[in-house]
Amino acid sequence: MRRLWDSPTLRTTAILGLGGVGAAVANLILAGALPTTEYGLFALAITLGSLGYSLAPVGIDGVVNRRPVAAGPWLLRRVATVSLLVALIVTGVGLLVYDMSRELAAMILVASVAGGAMTVAGAKLQSERRFGLSLALQQSPNVVLLVAALAAVIGQISHAWPPVLISSAGLVVAAVYGWRVLLSEQAAKPHDTAAFSWHEAFSFAGMNAAGLMLLYAERLIIPRVLDLTALALFGVLGAIAGSAFRVLEMGVGYTLLPRLRAADTVSERRHLLVYEAKLVGGITLLASALIWFLTPPVEHLFLAGKYHLSGALVLAAIVSGIARVSNALARSTASALADARELSLVNAFGWTAVVVALVAAFVGARWGLAGVIYGVALGWFVRAIACFALVVRQLRPSVPVPTGLPPEPSRSLQNQ
Repeated sequence: MRRLWDSPTLRTTAILGLGGVGAAVANLILAGALPTTEYGLFALAITLGSLGYSLAPVGIDGVVNRRPVAAGPWLLRRVATVSLLVALIVTGVGLLVYDMSRELAAMILVASVAGGAMTVAGAKLQSERRFGLSLALQQSPNVVLLVAALAAVIGQISHAWPPVLISSAGLVVAAVYGWRVLLSEQAAKPHDTAAFSWHEAFSFAGMNAAGLMLLYAERLIIPRVLDLTALALFGVLGAIAGSAFRVLEMGVGYTLLPRLRAADTVSERRHLLVYEAKLVGGITLLASALIWFLTPPVEHLFLAGKYHLSGALVLAAIVSGIARVSNALARSTASALADARELSLVNAFGWTAVVVALVAAFVGARWGLAGVIYGVALGWFVRAIACFALVVRQLRPSVPVPTGLPPEPSRSLQNQ
């Protein structure tokens, strides 16, 4: 047990698990408190906001995770500029495609810009292996979401906009705090540089965008091919059956990338990947079994018949979760080891997977919600296979390990 707990992936997953439980409970509370269509509207607004702030850095978060980029005012200005541009596009989608109100669209705009800044701050702290502070920033939306859910119950709120407003305000607070920490410490980091490659950033942006489109595909497609009631049901399914896999997905991606980048030999890379694959695979199988048996009592406890999750839906969620965890392992490997050419190919295959997922989901919609979920899962599996295939040569003994990696952070920084 001690060896397992020494795994950064397992420790991170445990911390993310607490945040995931908070988010799941918050969604279940809101699903019970709000009318079905309002909860569906809330789920759509949160999805667009999350998509907006995840896309907003345009790959800058990936660059600062790989390189010792100085987190100074110049970087903050760039992050704010590109985040605003992305936020305007996402907000336009909300207004034009989903006929969202101007008030909700404004909240999505704020959430996208603030969340983009928060994401880059968290990535910089992650690159320094200050996992505690970075995780606190990145998990803060889950805590704020729980606050929003409790406020909805206490205030007997029956509309979607108050919890969306609270969630957006939480992102602003997290962004301000994260950048205040980074800017105050910048002078003490002489190894950092102001230079970074926009080409590399755009490669990461494309790869991240493909993954995010897959991550939010069901929530974006369901209102178009089904309705808000089906989206509300999917939100409940995600809270109960999907949250565990989302935690595993984030835990793998969060810790594996910097450790693979720091590996001194190909042998270390291979040993690390084999160990992580066994560990994550075992936890995934255990999570699948628990989800299958615990979903009915949890549904009854929180929702008391308002929503019903059939066995077919739960099975679809399990298959989708396994696909997403497999992709997280493959994508983290590619992000850490791929060269510029391989990153471009990963990007291209990622968008191929998005097309596969969208087509399969639209076709699967004739079989209802489960068909949409299976369609998107197919895209996840395609992307995972492509990522592993493209970076397999980086695990061959003849391939030299790249040098010039960021210096190890001091012990005092690692403990923060």
